[in-house]
Amino acid sequence: MHAQQRQRTTRMLEEAGVELALFSDFDSVRWLTGLNLTPPALVLFERGNFTLLADEGYGETSTFGDETGCAFVPVIGYTIQQPIDAPARLAEALRELVAGVNGPSGRVGVEEKSLILGIWQSLREASPGSEHLSLEGWLLPLRAVKTEEELTRIREGFRLTTIGHEAGRNAVRLGQREIDVWTEVQTAVEREAGKWMQMGNDCIVGHRPANMSAAPLDFEIIANDSFILDLSVVVDGYWTDSCATYYVEQPTAQQVEMHRFVEEALAYAVSLIRPGAVAKEVDHKVRSFMVAGGYEVYPHHTGHGIGLTGHEAPRIVPYNQEQFQEGNVIMLEPGIYIPGVTAIRLEDAFLVTADGTEQLSHHDKSLP
Repeated sequence: MHAQQRQRTTRMLEEAGVELALFSDFDSVRWLTGLNLTPPALVLFERGNFTLLADEGYGETSTFGDETGCAFVPVIGYTIQQPIDAPARLAEALRELVAGVNGPSGRVGVEEKSLILGIWQSLREASPGSEHLSLEGWLLPLRAVKTEEELTRIREGFRLTTIGHEAGRNAVRLGQREIDVWTEVQTAVEREAGKWMQMGNDCIVGHRPANMSAAPLDFEIIANDSFILDLSVVVDGYWTDSCATYYVEQPTAQQVEMHRFVEEALAYAVSLIRPGAVAKEVDHKVRSFMVAGGYEVYPHHTGHGIGLTGHEAPRIVPYNQEQFQEGNVIMLEPGIYIPGVTAIRLEDAFLVTADGTEQLSHHDKSLP
């Protein structure tokens, strides 16, 4: 599981002359192992081999040691026999592991921002003659290009997302509260999945004073209301994202005009995506399209990547000079917001392919 991720990481580290590397960021650990662990957990790279240090209480962690070039070092987490102190035990296990390596004297890389101080000290003590360098952000470009294994999880997430949107569209009725709609969405997704599911994001009536993004509350749907359902479903640690705007009855003439324009803006954004296109240039062109249509520019991103988090590289924002690559999974989500009156946002997901895009999301975003 996630062998390709480890192969890519090995190539990157070897090219940089890093012989020992410690990954402590939770998303990095999940990406390298394919396991949905509970922190704290660490992955140690040593000359092409990967060792997972994690709570022994999670049965699936032991299977990591069965992978080629991998090992698992169990650490006592929850226990009734002694005080709970997983970080201290991780630090000691790491110290012993690194001390047993045949003298790391070259470059030792560390993801230090998410590293507990005691663990960082253990690493330094066990590798005193080494040059230590930061690995912060090194895995992000690798994570942005999805493997088939990852895409399988993401596609299943979008299948469930479509089911959630079907329930949401049917639940938008006069007098329903935001939380009522959300409950029906959540129930539909979990019934299909057969288990509790991690989900998000926005479930919000158009007449709210701040109607761009919010968790569901007890605001009631009123006459002539719009309703934004921005839905994410997490499958085996991998996020989806999506957005549609629904209407309590028939949309007003203003809402129809706005909705159709956002549909055009989304289609225009999709037409700009291809390998080599620059994120900031796509962002600028879509914002200019909104202005040319006579609408205020939305204050959020034009889009973003998804994966182990709901928002990751590549971000489609004014500053980002990243180029799209084949294998990126991106969201595009233009919107129009009139605070306290109505709001429309539409969002779809796309896999960047050699000649353009493949649409991954298939929820109904059409006018009634």
